[in-house]
Amino acid sequence: MSGAPPAAAEPRDHGPRLLPVSAAARMLGVSPSSLRAWAAEGRVPHLRTPGGHRRFELEELERWLADRGGAPPAPQQRQHELVPTRVERMPAAAEDLLATGEALLAAFDEELERALPGGGRSTSARRSRAVNAAQGLAAGLAAGDLGECYREAEWEGFRHGASGQAGDAPVAEALALRRAVDRTLASALAGRQEERRAIERALDRIVVRVAAGYADGVRSRVRADVA
Repeated sequence: MSGAPPAAAEPRDHGPRLLPVSAAARMLGVSPSSLRAWAAEGRVPHLRTPGGHRRFELEELERWLADRGGAPPAPQQRQHELVPTRVERMPAAAEDLLATGEALLAAFDEELERALPGGGRSTSARRSRAVNAAQGLAAGLAAGDLGECYREAEWEGFRHGASGQAGDAPVAEALALRRAVDRTLASALAGRQEERRAIERALDRIVVRVAAGYADGVRSRVRADVA
């Protein structure tokens, strides 16, 4: 036997460290919805997994951030961002909304059919979006801050616009949810008019945010086509 020491094992290359949207957003100090919008616009480097999920390479993201002086790009200012997101905390109303369950989805299906005659068939994707939006609204009411709820509504509109989908669908879904919430909470909020009006205003602003996000998505797609 040779007395030579065994050869050192080759270091393993584990490849780049990939971050999901939530971790990359925390690193940049922005909301996940803002980061998704930047990625859709091509403003931040990212890749897609075989399953279609966005991932951000850590070292690439660090270089991108350093090139910008350590700060992410400033968000575009819009007039509707001046709308206040803070509201009085309404934990009871949040619980009432979460308790609507299947009744809310049934009302949403009916209202969607009215909003999109012939094309308003409810799907699992549409129902899932309605549930997520209702849960986001409930979380905002409980916390007293609807900012994340509004941002998610804008992202939903942006996604449709950037992908070339018709604009009437996301707005119709938001309007259908607005009417469904009003219907299913009517009895629970009887005698609590201030809370009901606050929720109605929030739902109206969600519709506006969806429409604004859709317009931004269309502009982003047009710029990408021109480039």
